[in-house]
Amino acid sequence: MKVFFKVLVAAGLTAAATSCKSYLDINTNPNSPTAATPDAILAQALTATAANYTGNNPSFNSYASWAADYWAKSGIVNGYIEERTYNYTTQYYSGLFDNTYHNLNDYNLIQSTGATTGFPYHAAIARIMKVYNYQLLVDEYGDIPYSTSVQGLNNLSPTYDKAATIYKDFIVQLDGAIADIKAANKNPAATSVGAEDVVFGGNMTKWIQFANSMKLRVLLRQSQSSDASLTAYVQTQMTALQQSAAVDGFITTDVLVQPGYSQSAGKQNPFYNRYGKTPSGSNATERSYQIPTSYIISQYHDNKDPRLSQLYTIGSKIVGKDTIAAYIGTTAGETSPPLFTYPIIASRFLFGGGILKGYNAPTALMLLAEQDFSKAEAETRNLFTGGDAAAKMDYLQGIQDSFNYFYRPATSGAISTGNGLNQYKTYISTNAGNPLVDYDAATPSGSLGKQSVIIYQKYLAMNSIASTEAWDDYRRTGQPKIMASLESTSPRPDKLPARLLYPISEVSSNVANIPTGVNQFTPIFWAN
Repeated sequence: MKVFFKVLVAAGLTAAATSCKSYLDINTNPNSPTAATPDAILAQALTATAANYTGNNPSFNSYASWAADYWAKSGIVNGYIEERTYNYTTQYYSGLFDNTYHNLNDYNLIQSTGATTGFPYHAAIARIMKVYNYQLLVDEYGDIPYSTSVQGLNNLSPTYDKAATIYKDFIVQLDGAIADIKAANKNPAATSVGAEDVVFGGNMTKWIQFANSMKLRVLLRQSQSSDASLTAYVQTQMTALQQSAAVDGFITTDVLVQPGYSQSAGKQNPFYNRYGKTPSGSNATERSYQIPTSYIISQYHDNKDPRLSQLYTIGSKIVGKDTIAAYIGTTAGETSPPLFTYPIIASRFLFGGGILKGYNAPTALMLLAEQDFSKAEAETRNLFTGGDAAAKMDYLQGIQDSFNYFYRPATSGAISTGNGLNQYKTYISTNAGNPLVDYDAATPSGSLGKQSVIIYQKYLAMNSIASTEAWDDYRRTGQPKIMASLESTSPRPDKLPARLLYPISEVSSNVANIPTGVNQFTPIFWAN
């Protein structure tokens, strides 16, 4: 299995990675020497994770944006057969698997060498990021190589571990990383983390908080299983998490990667580079290939949500003899989706808006809104203490933080009157009594409390930035009631897929270990 011994390292291995140029060199020769110190690898590894998550071709975010009914095909492009039919092949999005394991090799190298060479902080960061990447893989593929993976030439055909077993080890690894950071705090010889940390700038307290937020993501994902023993495990771990978070906290800001994106070839924000403009200023190739679905537009429009104007351009349609300005989307699988010319002009991502902020915008690894909504869900379901009073506060904070993210300029800025605060207040006041917005008006559902409205608002907040989390939430909860493609061949009641297929690289080099009896409609262990 050749992907397991490739390692992406900086071109300049003899110096610490301190320039923006080297931070963005994430596709260097995998056969280069691997004698780099952890601080010379970390920035490239984090930058590669960001690109894999949201902007690469392929990326987790782009796959999930189609599956979760955020995106559909425009009328100017052919293809997208898999997105329209769910007839996946082993080549469909196969790069996600391979690229993520390439990235995991980097983190494994940092972790394995960091603790023994005076870089325990770097090793702890790598340990956290390994969980982040492995979870992405489990959530899209199920069982994956884990305990015997990333061992280089020592094992080119790693066995597959059970997804449920891997998930339990995620908590062990995150707890271990937190303990490693606290131990390093007492070690005066530990090398500190500096600019090579393109996420938190060396603030290890924030890495502990991120690890706690990762634990909440991991535990919620497993929290609606019919397995009684797993349910008991999750509750025990949730109790322990709430206690530890009372001391160390959860994230308090969006978790963003900023390696120094700039308007140069190979250095732009990866999502903007793919769906916005090229460094020369022309439209990117995929700028007009996808448009918002009518479903997602209606969720904002019907609830008078001002975020709609911050996300998409205004299109137009013919009504009688008049041309009417409107937000125009389409239904996935529609045989004649709209174009960008008369008589119907489709909407697309707004330049400088909440989704397509700019070439120099940071890339999100976890939105603060996700943390808020996840905490609210845990509280309304009594997985955390606090009940609906605490859940309502976190729910409203989640909506506010979504406005903050979507209205914030590309480079910086907290929520203010000029960039979202007034719009947030108007949204809440306008929707008094609306059960899709007003927490008090939402109908509780037994032990799940007001989970449905929380997941609904979380779906609106994750749109095209963290679509992976919305897609995972849908498969776990069945909420919200998104629409399948009109051309779906899925045998599932919801007519949607459930996972990706193992890639052609595995089929051709590790087929003896690939699990049998699964296809793209087989649920992941934590799903409904």
